[in-house]
Amino acid sequence: MKRASLAAVCLVVLVPALAACGSDTATPAPDDRSSSSTSAAKEPDAAAPAKKVDACTLLKPAEITPIIGRNDGGRPDSGVGESVCLWENAETYHSVTLSIGSPGTAASDQSASGADGISFGSGNMAEFAVGDRACTLQVVTSVTDESDRPTMAKLVGLVRTRL
Repeated sequence: MKRASLAAVCLVVLVPALAACGSDTATPAPDDRSSSSTSAAKEPDAAAPAKKVDACTLLKPAEITPIIGRNDGGRPDSGVGESVCLWENAETYHSVTLSIGSPGTAASDQSASGADGISFGSGNMAEFAVGDRACTLQVVTSVTDESDRPTMAKLVGLVRTRL
């Protein structure tokens, strides 16, 4: 009789202990305040993903036509950036190309470089930042001088107010 009682006590004590060894310890207890990936998504102040930008909507036909003349109305183009748009005059080959970078592509000091935060480069190219996005604008109506720079500065200003 003593053996049966001892066996019963062992079962009562050991079975719950063995079951606890096999349980999933990765599940936090209700009062566990450690962070997890699912709790970060539920935080009200978690950063929302940036909305996708369509570069072709940032400049209007009435702003492009006086610069390059009759054009195709702007179309998505390949190139570096989240969104690239090209407006082109098929008769003169004058064009405007706008590239908007993805979030996080602008260097921390990029907005401070150049006059009004615009760095002009070769090929009638203007580099600028809007927030944390690195952007470029190219206006080609003259390839022999820098006469397109004031136009680029004006268009950069418009893009900045709309992005």
